[in-house]
Amino acid sequence: MKIAIDARGAVWFRGTGIGTYTYQLVRGLTRELGHEFMFFLPEGFESGVGAVDANRAAVKENPDWQVEQAHMVRAMEEAGVELYHMPQNGLNLPRYLPFPVVVTLHDVIPYILPQTCNPAFLRRFMHQMPYIAERADMLITVSHYSRRDIIRHLQIPPEKITVIYAAPEPIYVPLPQLPCREFLRERYGIRGAPLVLYVGGFSWRKNVGLLLRAFATAKKELGPEAVLLMPGRATPETDGLRQLARGLGIEEQVIFPGYVPVQDLPQFYGAADVFVYPSLYEGFGMPPLEAMACGVPTITSRASALAEVVGEGALQVDPYDAAGLAEAIVQVITDKKIAAQLRQKGRDWVQRYSWKKVVKETVLVYETFMP
Repeated sequence: MKIAIDARGAVWFRGTGIGTYTYQLVRGLTRELGHEFMFFLPEGFESGVGAVDANRAAVKENPDWQVEQAHMVRAMEEAGVELYHMPQNGLNLPRYLPFPVVVTLHDVIPYILPQTCNPAFLRRFMHQMPYIAERADMLITVSHYSRRDIIRHLQIPPEKITVIYAAPEPIYVPLPQLPCREFLRERYGIRGAPLVLYVGGFSWRKNVGLLLRAFATAKKELGPEAVLLMPGRATPETDGLRQLARGLGIEEQVIFPGYVPVQDLPQFYGAADVFVYPSLYEGFGMPPLEAMACGVPTITSRASALAEVVGEGALQVDPYDAAGLAEAIVQVITDKKIAAQLRQKGRDWVQRYSWKKVVKETVLVYETFMP
């Protein structure tokens, strides 16, 4: 079977959950010998994503996405493609496709929390998604929670959507804490301990304001050297978070190092005493699994898909209770027995997720369309 994959998200969104999903899926599919794959990548992209020996097709960006997609459809027809998979929500799905389509729809956040979305993205998502849901022959999503939301908001038959859990990348493994802290000092000038880590963006739904308030309370027991480290590309919300930290009197202890390359993130996790992820809504939630894979005691909210995804591997708290989160942070950092238990539970739990499994289950979806 010849299968085309829109792999551009592996380049465009690297460092995000959707980018990680696309990148690792493509890497895994290149090792599948039972089918032939065609990967669409941005024009000028020469290497990476493990597709060196695969049939790569360059896509020249066009301001008119319909023209761009028409070129892709023509290329697929000429190559004899029998199935098309769009791993990044299906946006800009061509109107004409003479073969089955699989779309990975990670979540429907624009339906649930529209106020947290970029206005241009929100308009595009809301305009296109009804057609995508109707046209796709099969939808894949990354949690049962997300599946329920998709069924409810898009009114699609339950049998048309299957759950395949994502997984942390293989680079996330336990590392010795002291060398990781030395790495942070030398590369980023970051000092301080104990170290509370957050990774995951600064959208309102990520609930970072509550984390700042919790840290301000926890710091009173953790001492003046305690730091809250929050790597990530600056967004419009970042200035407001800095102002909140200033108002709480913790500006010097809250560190925004900016964008951190994916290859450096294992050292950030390895340096941490605790990882905290208080998000209000996730379709999956990759960073807690990354932290757990690195052996870091992890605290998450029990909201949305997080309770399902982190399960028994993390300490779950009320995402609206700053005092409760502060208490959990202090407990994990000061009680070595609890920290050790969380480390072990996290490592055990995360073993159920693997990209080998993701690829295998995705190929099984493809094979349901074999003639």
